[in-house]
Amino acid sequence: MDKWIDFYKPFFKSSEDARAFVERCESLTPDDHNHVAKIIMHQAQRLVSIADDLPKIRPQRESLQLVFLLICAEHIAKLQARFKGEGKSRAYVRKFFHNFLSEDDRYRLETGFSDYNSQLLGLKEVVDLLYQVRCDVVHEGMYWGFTFHDGDTPMLNGDPDVIVNLQFRELRDIVIRGCVKAVESIL
Repeated sequence: MDKWIDFYKPFFKSSEDARAFVERCESLTPDDHNHVAKIIMHQAQRLVSIADDLPKIRPQRESLQLVFLLICAEHIAKLQARFKGEGKSRAYVRKFFHNFLSEDDRYRLETGFSDYNSQLLGLKEVVDLLYQVRCDVVHEGMYWGFTFHDGDTPMLNGDPDVIVNLQFRELRDIVIRGCVKAVESIL
């Protein structure tokens, strides 16, 4: 259980709260109606950890990391909704960001992206933009053209035409907090 607790600890007020969250999920058995909460907790950690590990093999390719965050968002939204079908990826990514973000995280996403005229994008526009980058990677193999804020400088991206004032790490943490909220909505 330590790997789960260590992963989720930064997203709780205390280590004890993180431990209680993990223990509650771990106590769910496959015959429990809410067992999906345990699956979500595990899958979120696994998919985000892949995103975290990607710079070791492809440094400075944040588009690849973004793909795994969006896979996570889609997967968690489908699990939480108990969706059994195929497809509807974009719709479930939108649902994740709409249903499981706090107001602060939603605001941070909305202020993290602007067009070339410095007009902020709305949440739906941000999610669609991120989904477009995901599609460019998955369907076109283009994993080098999108960059997040580097900690010092906003990044001017050319395809899509957007200025990014959000670091990858911030998006990562927003997704994890959304996953926690998805689990809590089941528990």
